[in-house]
Amino acid sequence: MIKEFLVSFGDNFREKTRNPFLGTYIFIWFIRNWELIYSLFNFDNSYKLKDKIEFINGYYNTHSFTEGILWNIALTFLVLIITYIVLNMARVIINISEEQIKPWVYKNTDSKSIVLKSIHEQVRNDRDKLQLRLDQERESKSRLEVRIKSLEDEIFEASKQKNEEAQKNKLDKNGNDLDEIEILHDALKSGDLLDFFRKLAVRINKAEYIDKGDPRVDHLISYGLISHKDQALSGGADRYNLTEDGKKLFKRARFGINHTE
Repeated sequence: MIKEFLVSFGDNFREKTRNPFLGTYIFIWFIRNWELIYSLFNFDNSYKLKDKIEFINGYYNTHSFTEGILWNIALTFLVLIITYIVLNMARVIINISEEQIKPWVYKNTDSKSIVLKSIHEQVRNDRDKLQLRLDQERESKSRLEVRIKSLEDEIFEASKQKNEEAQKNKLDKNGNDLDEIEILHDALKSGDLLDFFRKLAVRINKAEYIDKGDPRVDHLISYGLISHKDQALSGGADRYNLTEDGKKLFKRARFGINHTE
């Protein structure tokens, strides 16, 4: 029980002394009453307990207890004020040295091997902004690619549907059968594929390899104008043949060019 009391008292005392005011007050009290403290620990062997008590009473008879407390409080506040003024003055000097004088010294004496923190922060901020802009550009590019693919599919489906409708209705205004090649010619022309088909047919006749990744090639296959022949040894290119309809349409396209010229 006594041990726990002493431990608790010691912890409470240490906690109180950490307070700036109480710690300073205790320090002031020790300074102003050093004679009493020194005497308590250095009485002569001839002094008895009664003599010691009389000495302490005599000390406080000549030193007002209330007046001593007031003076201690006043001096404590004065010391605290002076201490904080000095600390803030020191902080001002440190800040000026760190933020103004030190950067100036580094800049003029060792600017090549040492980079100032402010410059480092600026470079890092610029890098982060560029990285954010790059990520936004990549995201925007991805959205555009998806949109382009969607539009290509819509165009293909529209052209295919138009071709199917044209094949279903092969009658002109007079009720006569329309030529199938003429229908294919109009379908390619409306889908902006006629010029591509004409150039592709020339390459096919030269037995050149064609990039099979071009979606327009798939469109021409779906129209039955070209067919797969063989594949290259490496890469993404194949060779193709013109179907019978493809040969007829190629002649029709050439005739149209010659005719317009």
